[in-house]
Amino acid sequence: MIKEISRKMMSWDSPVFVSHWLLAICFVGAVLTQESERFRLVHVTMGYTMMGIIAFRVGWGLIGSRYARFSTIAPRFLKVREHIQSALNGEKEALMGLSALGFVAAYLLMFLVIFVTATGYLTFNEIGPELISELHELVANLLISVVVVHVGAILLNALYQYFRRNNQEVGGRMASIAVRVRPYKWVAVILMGLVLYFWGVQFKVW
Repeated sequence: MIKEISRKMMSWDSPVFVSHWLLAICFVGAVLTQESERFRLVHVTMGYTMMGIIAFRVGWGLIGSRYARFSTIAPRFLKVREHIQSALNGEKEALMGLSALGFVAAYLLMFLVIFVTATGYLTFNEIGPELISELHELVANLLISVVVVHVGAILLNALYQYFRRNNQEVGGRMASIAVRVRPYKWVAVILMGLVLYFWGVQFKVW
């Protein structure tokens, strides 16, 4: 099943791939430290990092490679409804329906990260009423729920492919795409460097 998930990521270029996993790492770090006063700085740092990654992803969506650009989003959104309907009806397009759910969750996640980071900043700096803190917690829980849906859709998608045993044709097509769109490793390196530098500043390593 891991191979099926990997194949789905093969159309990502290096910056998208790295930003995705950096975002995932920061999300897990933020969740694990959300109730800890001792690791509050870690929680805040993870939140700020997620915001920075989302800002990068927005910029890369405007100037990045073909499959990273937002111009590919609209056609996919138009197909979401029919894919989900096919999934509910148990048709062949069920595979795409599960993929559509994960796609919607991914972009909803981006908006929620922006919102949760903004309310987190206000809460950490004690700006505004107590309602801001409660709103931050509410949106954070919603964010966790969306991540669960996103990951769940990906796993169901991979399971569907695995049991249908139709991976060879899809895998070959995705592999050929990967050869074309996997460049911009230097952008990914710069992104990782900026994240590490920011962490060093936050934790007073330098």
